[in-house]
Amino acid sequence: MSAPIVRFQHIRFSYQLEPILDDFSWFWPHGQHIAILGGNGAGKTTLAKLITDTLRPNSGEVEYADDIGPKDIAHISFDLHRELMEHDRRYDDSETRDDAFDVGTTVKQAVLQGYTPDAAFTELCTRLGIDHILEQGIRYISTGESRKTLLARALFAKPAALILDNPFEGLDIHAQAEMHTLLAELVSSTTPLILLTKDANDIPDTIDTVYQMDHGKIRGECSALEAKKHAKVIHHFAKPLPIANAPSYPADKALLELRNINVNFRGKQVLSDINWTLMPHQHCCISGPNGAGKSTLLGLLCGENDKAYGQQVFLFGRQRGSGESIWEVKSQFGILNTSMQMSNLKRTKAIDVVASGLFDSVGLYNNYSESQRQTLMAWLDALDLLPLKEQRFERLSFGEQRMILLARAMVKSPRILILDEPCIGLDNDQKAKLLGAVDQIAAHGQTRILFVSHRREELPACINQFIDLVPSENGGYTANIRES
Repeated sequence: MSAPIVRFQHIRFSYQLEPILDDFSWFWPHGQHIAILGGNGAGKTTLAKLITDTLRPNSGEVEYADDIGPKDIAHISFDLHRELMEHDRRYDDSETRDDAFDVGTTVKQAVLQGYTPDAAFTELCTRLGIDHILEQGIRYISTGESRKTLLARALFAKPAALILDNPFEGLDIHAQAEMHTLLAELVSSTTPLILLTKDANDIPDTIDTVYQMDHGKIRGECSALEAKKHAKVIHHFAKPLPIANAPSYPADKALLELRNINVNFRGKQVLSDINWTLMPHQHCCISGPNGAGKSTLLGLLCGENDKAYGQQVFLFGRQRGSGESIWEVKSQFGILNTSMQMSNLKRTKAIDVVASGLFDSVGLYNNYSESQRQTLMAWLDALDLLPLKEQRFERLSFGEQRMILLARAMVKSPRILILDEPCIGLDNDQKAKLLGAVDQIAAHGQTRILFVSHRREELPACINQFIDLVPSENGGYTANIRES
């Protein structure tokens, strides 16, 4: 019998004296495709980083097979996405260029990593559906497109083994189906695979073994079918939230209105003839394929996209560009999105990330008052985040970061709360908490919800308007709108 790909014996790994793995012994059987199922904080990503030697244990022994070392194992995660984004921002020279635009690392460059494109590269990019974005910068593609780019990058390098960390996060419905097909192919290949997931329904039926992980321990193993049989269902709940009402707004006047909006970015049509009105009683779900322009649409509203100027974009009865400052616009919106999570928040305490929402800054550069501190603490308490308040943001799990950013978005009681794929990175318990919180915000305050999601089972109950971005005959995407 072949030696395991990797064997852990009595491993201890801790962060700030808090053990993540303690006396952990386990091995990855040679040639096997396995899944590790567990919620946020279970230790799945820490285990992956120990396997790939990006983290070192405090004690214990790690042994590898003779023909595979840690550098031969590819780990695809949001952490890799963040690292690539930070590298690109560091070398962005837009301010010194004649065209004032640095595309940065393109999708093609990210996948090739210095190698020459060949037939295998072309086939891989086509199969993953990224062949049309190869010349785009990785900073300017959607979350779902970035997931597929990272997967192409790993597969093109032909790793000896592969770890996929929640690969379905951020993918639209069509891309989810493609990922299921690709996973089935990977499981039938000779490249050993670990799938890290929070959702048993994402596990291929043909995977060899499912290990159930919780609080740094392997609690058992079973088949994929058995794991799915006992999969958790999302039940919405939330503790009472410290909702402070935003100023009321006339019920017969539109909060937001877009008239005949078109967005063209560097010669490419993105949005085409968008007409949409949000009334004070409405909460809207925005959906569409990866790359359809959902984030572009939201950016027109909240001041993140200057394409709104010169167009008929009306916020609270006033046309954009009619004399308001960008800070006046931003003060009306609370935002939770992946872009914020990928921002450089290193060495920033969780409570300071929440406090930065009071000032619409990335990082905290202003002092907050005692009354504001009480508001911060109330939101942290309501979302069960108080134990995390002094921890550094980058040390939190992806799901914990997501919940911190929800608190950040709500501390100033915005008129509009934008939640751009907020359930990415959350386990079922955290999804329930977030969705319950959103429904409570909608029911007991004046804040209206704009909710972007690819999964209808992850929608809050308050949603009563739907925008589907669909291909336009004039190029780009236009809006189909319905109400319930």
